[in-house]
Amino acid sequence: MPQMLIDPSVVQKTFSMLTLDASNRNLLASLTPQEEIHLSGLSLAPGYRLIRVNNRLHHEVPQQHFELAVVNDLTQEVVYYNRVIFQPDSFLKHRPVTQILVWRTQKPKHRGALRDVAGKIFTQYLLENYDVVVSDRSQTTDGMSFWHARFFDALHSDMYLYGYDMLTCELREIETEIDVQTQTDWLWSDQDKHQDRLAIVSKFPLPVSP
Repeated sequence: MPQMLIDPSVVQKTFSMLTLDASNRNLLASLTPQEEIHLSGLSLAPGYRLIRVNNRLHHEVPQQHFELAVVNDLTQEVVYYNRVIFQPDSFLKHRPVTQILVWRTQKPKHRGALRDVAGKIFTQYLLENYDVVVSDRSQTTDGMSFWHARFFDALHSDMYLYGYDMLTCELREIETEIDVQTQTDWLWSDQDKHQDRLAIVSKFPLPVSP
């Protein structure tokens, strides 16, 4: 699977726009124009909003994309951030979305409001609207844990899970909790070959029939 981001300095650099207070405020100011998102299964505390901004980073991100963020209007912070790109694949015959940068604040005052937010956005927004979600090629250890949780959630929701090699087009269906455990080593590693192995959660069987 994606190459693991283990070096703390690399992780810090990747997320600095969110973890540094001044950079976080600048990001909040730049998230325009925004659309407020309401999910039936997600009830945010007063002062928090879930927003979406489309293709704001078109000069930096070549793919069509959007950003999701939970913002706190009282403290003027971005407390959850998710950058999502569209990633067509000719073998899968679908246009799945990929979360390429997912972050949430570790400040204690926001923890209660953010409980289960990442999982609910994944299942109730991304999967509901785009049918197929594919993992990113670079992830932290937390990212691997997040995908394990989504795998187990999907197994209990009658969805379809796969491990996918983009170079060989090998598609491994994951059908049981034991499969999740046995396919972990095939998907996650810091070896170069694993950068082309991705995890997939889909609402229907893949590849799509012509």
